[in-house]
Amino acid sequence: MKDVTVIYYTSNREEEEFETKVRKRLLKSIGDLPLISISQKPISFGENICVGDVGTSDHNIYRQMLIGCKKAKTKFICTAEADCLYPPTGYFDFTPPDESAAYHHMNVWILYKGSGIFRKKAFSLSALFTNREYLLSRLHRSVGRREQWSTAKPHPIFHKYKGWTPFTNDLPVINIKTRQGMRWFTGTEQLVAKELPHWGAAAKLEEKLWPKEQKTI
Repeated sequence: MKDVTVIYYTSNREEEEFETKVRKRLLKSIGDLPLISISQKPISFGENICVGDVGTSDHNIYRQMLIGCKKAKTKFICTAEADCLYPPTGYFDFTPPDESAAYHHMNVWILYKGSGIFRKKAFSLSALFTNREYLLSRLHRSVGRREQWSTAKPHPIFHKYKGWTPFTNDLPVINIKTRQGMRWFTGTEQLVAKELPHWGAAAKLEEKLWPKEQKTI
């Protein structure tokens, strides 16, 4: 599958050293796919669109995604977040059985910084593989008439499973919570794991991300 653009969005609230590591890993995973980054500070990453320091909110996330989707020219969109690690296969190279549908990756795990453990997450904006026109329609409905940046709560168009088709593979996406992003806690399932395919042990992964820090939760 080559007719896909990676949409990377960030509020630039994470530590720059950490986010730089995330971006380097992302480039390895996406290969030669087109990349559009929508950021709140200028960054040299794919085709960058800087929207300025508009603040963190779900509404602003949707607006950043909308800007990226409008800029893209491909039939499909893959989302990528500044606090997520993506596997080398199984996500960006996914071939959708139904090209008109919208898919969400089910194999997403949360890693709270300092916890040394992975926790299963059911639905995440950070792992959507979707028809571009479909995503545009959902984003337009969510943003609605509020064309300005806002901290107001948007219409919950992305509530889990509604309108989305799940897909999965053996290699997970890792969503990392560092206390620097918009939320520290997020909804997770009861499943936990100390190790995951490709990523290995959670504690070892943390050592690679923060080699000199005391990691406590």
